Amino acid sequence: CRSRGAVFAEHNAFNGVGRHRRAAIRRGADLLSTVRRQMLGNNARVVMSLRGACFGLAWRIGARRDLAGTHSALLDWCSATHFGLAAKMDAGLPLSGRIIVVMLLLCLLVASTLGLLLYLKVAPYWGLVDHPTDRGLHAQPTVVGAGIVPVSLLAALVALGPPVDGAQIVAVFLALLTVIGLIDDRWGLASSLRLLCYLAVGLLTPWLMFQESPMSGVALIAAGMGVAWCINLFNFMDGADGLATAQLLCVSVGLGLMAHFGFSDHPGWVEWCAWAAMCGLPLLWLNWPPAKLFMGDAGAIPLGFFLAVLGLVAFDQSMLLGWAWVVLMMPFFLDASITLLIRLALGQAPHVAHRDHAYQRLTLMVGSPLPVTLGLLAMQVIWQYPLAILIINGQRSLPLLVLLSTIPALTVVVYARLRA
Repeated sequence: CRSRGAVFAEHNAFNGVGRHRRAAIRRGADLLSTVRRQMLGNNARVVMSLRGACFGLAWRIGARRDLAGTHSALLDWCSATHFGLAAKMDAGLPLSGRIIVVMLLLCLLVASTLGLLLYLKVAPYWGLVDHPTDRGLHAQPTVVGAGIVPVSLLAALVALGPPVDGAQIVAVFLALLTVIGLIDDRWGLASSLRLLCYLAVGLLTPWLMFQESPMSGVALIAAGMGVAWCINLFNFMDGADGLATAQLLCVSVGLGLMAHFGFSDHPGWVEWCAWAAMCGLPLLWLNWPPAKLFMGDAGAIPLGFFLAVLGLVAFDQSMLLGWAWVVLMMPFFLDASITLLIRLALGQAPHVAHRDHAYQRLTLMVGSPLPVTLGLLAMQVIWQYPLAILIINGQRSLPLLVLLSTIPALTVVVYARLRA
């Protein structure tokens, strides 16, 4: 392994080559590989992965987090590099590529908006209208099943987008689940049949996505059961205007940003998060209290599955990123799980529709779903996001941070059961 001085000498030599960009980028990649080998030789913990020669903000974040106090001179070099060598390399990235990404996201936003507005007009002619019942929270007939629009766009992009392991499987299951949900929205399906579908998709997903994974059979089954439960609980929690859609945006945006800034080896997976956010944003607009339409089972079932897939990939990328996903999902996990356990303990049928969730009790208590949805957004931004970032940084006890993430949602659930 070469000395640190040799590395710095190569860096200085690199700065003298300004006109030959391609050669410089290759040398930059070799330089970063050398630095990383030197770190590994000194038993330093490296969690970053080499992304070609473009090691700007992601490299600096990882280096400062993992090597602070052990390679101070190297860190000083990294700081200067962020505005020097790395800046030159970042500037060398094709602007056209970034423009294409932004244009794609804008087109996706427009397509989802126009599709939902069109669905709002034609759905009543197909009988896709949810009428008020004593188990629901709405008082006016409302178009249902609108989730098929963003889910169809998302499934198409996942299937045709950048190559990510298991992308085709995810796209097929998204399409299958949205069809099942739309049938349930229109004609109704037996809860036992729907649960069977959830279990089948849940158990098949990790096995098909991670065929080369060293995970044991028991671990794959546990992951599959987790996927099935995530599908079911997201459907449970889609009962108040804007609530489930706001959760979708919070998780996809938060997880996508954390993965983008250096904690994922697959930029294609980060694009999945961006696509989910762009598809869901118009849905939040039209589902915002008072809702003009509902995503229905056609949206809640496949989007719950998609969030579960994001969690699987997050754990596959990094244990810390996976636990950050758990923290962002914690409000839904606790409300759905505690309510189910209480109903089972009281001998009540878990598959029968009810208004026993904490969010339902609070909505009935305040007379509007708006404070509940705003409360979820505030909880995510003020409490869950900072804890997830602390987990990613790895500077605090992981069990403590996960435990802290349960406090707001657990408090809300207890309050709702005692007062609402």
